[in-house]
Amino acid sequence: MKYLYKYPQTAYPYDDLVRTNAKRTRFDPEYELIDTGVFDTNRYFDVFVEYCKETPEDILIRITAVNREELPATLYLLPHLWFRNTWTDLQGNEKPQLRRLYGRRSCCVGASHPKPGTIYWHFETDRKLLFTDNETNTQRIFGRPNDSPYVKDACHQYVIDGKAECINGANAGTKCAACCNVEVPAKGEFVMKSSCRASSAALMPSFSSSSARCSPG
Repeated sequence: MKYLYKYPQTAYPYDDLVRTNAKRTRFDPEYELIDTGVFDTNRYFDVFVEYCKETPEDILIRITAVNREELPATLYLLPHLWFRNTWTDLQGNEKPQLRRLYGRRSCCVGASHPKPGTIYWHFETDRKLLFTDNETNTQRIFGRPNDSPYVKDACHQYVIDGKAECINGANAGTKCAACCNVEVPAKGEFVMKSSCRASSAALMPSFSSSSARCSPG
């Protein structure tokens, strides 16, 4: 299974999309991202996300970010893992947990749920892991104090606003991201590999000898 996401390196044209589409009627075509001209000068990343199964309980994940620009470009890549929130509004549902596991040769997150049990999210190389909870930021949306200090948009606040206090320093929660900040060469690419599996083994043969790399085009 393979997906392609196209990400501009300039500011995302939200205002242009909203403003232009508001002027159109239902008889007009939708004004889409490609119509804004944001890709015209090749200042964007093509991000390919690939999933495959080595066994029924062993999912391999490869993310390849390709810089289409003629110059090097900085990229923040944050693959996420989270639990669907079934504990806030449904009483009696046990709250699952994500936690960083130490003492292993690879970076690893344990995802424990009362029904399917525990799976393990492995990276070949060490990554900075950001933990929070999959809880609505009620303060931001409704003006009502949050029930938890850690809310679902914490990773955005950490990267964009530099608010380190939004991240759970205990390295546990119900949502987490592997934060990777790299400079991708002109016309080059950055590759990150990980896996979700039922085994807690630190490294398994499905990984190649090099998990993360930057290479020129």
